[in-house]
Amino acid sequence: MHRKYYNVSVIGNVQDIGFREFVESTANSYHVTGYVFNDPNGSVKMLCAGQVELLNTFFDAVQTRPPQGTNIEQFIKTEIPIPEDIDLNIPNQFLKFGTDELADIGRKLDTGIELLKTLPQVKESVSALPEIKTGIDTLNSKFDDFRTDQREHNKRMEEQNKQLIQILQKLAE
Repeated sequence: MHRKYYNVSVIGNVQDIGFREFVESTANSYHVTGYVFNDPNGSVKMLCAGQVELLNTFFDAVQTRPPQGTNIEQFIKTEIPIPEDIDLNIPNQFLKFGTDELADIGRKLDTGIELLKTLPQVKESVSALPEIKTGIDTLNSKFDDFRTDQREHNKRMEEQNKQLIQILQKLAE
């Protein structure tokens, strides 16, 4: 059986929606090997290897059954002509690579913040945060006062216990 290798670029709304996870599980179900990762330019890149029929079925599934919210504008696949005797060390299963560089993490956080801002209950919750902080600060202050009172109470009890011990010692004499 002849293995083929493809370099694939998927352009469109394909990041931050579970697309790489979908690609990974779909590829593994079709026995396609390789890897997928987010590119800083907003696309998703893949290196795929496998039997021609399985690769074609995989590519069709990726394009026709992507996760909700995906919008594939371009699906560019380029065959990589690799001689049979060269081993590219492709993993035995298809893998999703994390691209958690600082810029990518920042981009994901910005996307998440914008999404949270659209949710009505989050807007209300965020506006309540200063009140919640004030309440927590008040509770902390009251707890600190309680701890101070408790320490003073414990000191008085220790003094009374010392006096009781002295009385008991005198009675025992």
